[in-house]
Amino acid sequence: MRFANGPTAGWLTVVLLPCVLACGGATEASSAPETAATPPTTAAPPPDAQPTEPRESAIAAKNDADLADARGKAEDFADATSIDALKKRLSASSLDGVARLDLAARGLGPALGKLLAGSKAVAKLAALDVSDNDLGPEGVRAIAKSTNFPELRQLDLGGNDIADTGVSALTAGSGLSGLKVLNLSGNAIGPAGAKTLAGSAWLDGVASLDLSMNPIGPDGAKAFAASTHTTDVRSLFLLGCDIGPAGATALSRSTSFPALVVLALSGNGVGDAGAKALAASPALDQLQTLDLSANGIGDAGAKALAASSHLGSLRALEMFGNDFGASGSAALKKRFGAALKL
Repeated sequence: MRFANGPTAGWLTVVLLPCVLACGGATEASSAPETAATPPTTAAPPPDAQPTEPRESAIAAKNDADLADARGKAEDFADATSIDALKKRLSASSLDGVARLDLAARGLGPALGKLLAGSKAVAKLAALDVSDNDLGPEGVRAIAKSTNFPELRQLDLGGNDIADTGVSALTAGSGLSGLKVLNLSGNAIGPAGAKTLAGSAWLDGVASLDLSMNPIGPDGAKAFAASTHTTDVRSLFLLGCDIGPAGATALSRSTSFPALVVLALSGNGVGDAGAKALAASPALDQLQTLDLSANGIGDAGAKALAASSHLGSLRALEMFGNDFGASGSAALKKRFGAALKL
């Protein structure tokens, strides 16, 4: 996952980074909580450090790769920092035996999408990271229409400003039907784009969906709550999506996520009302990881979560940066013990 650029990036780094590092998917056979593996080069900043924008490749996250069955040899063409240079490196045999291609943070623009879409070399890739490349709708449209990605199961498109138009382009394409892990974080996707995605059969089969740092709002959350295409989703990341109490309530009442075990809702202002709704939700009986950090939750919301009869499977409850006091904290600690992260 990654954070969007902009004036809120520093705040989100400080408040939400612990939450992001604690949430993620896991292998089906694992008996441990479904929490994301942290890439070895990524660490939370010390308290007195200047806020910086963390970058975590979805491909580097072990559990996402496991969900997508996308383990294997990786390539990044580190010296290819221009389209021309990458074109020279991307020969027919240059990716022989390669399962994962990481081209993140090159800023190569829409031309990158077009180059990859037209290349036969990508045909055996299981995972592709083209995050932070300014692809825009045009670059995403090229990738979505391409028939050269028959094996692709993990795709990171985070931080590309694809907006609602790009979501429409994605869902109109037929070349990415095998995806299991999809990262669309930080793309300026609004309620309309969320509705398009939630209503599309393009989501069928996706097990991990990250829409963090997109302003989908309550209406976007309601669209996913009503979706008929999310039955395979095990991990849902909606950090900093402005869903508010209404969005949290809609998700709590949803029957659209029967396989869900990880729900990350940091920084959404769900408040006590949203916390109470989630606490009362039978749909969360099987949930293993719940991230409600930085949500303005007070003692009432904390006590509702502690008294819930529907969170018995939780192995990790992230509650960093909320507003509850000693009584709320004590109730949570008594109920969740070591699973509670404050």
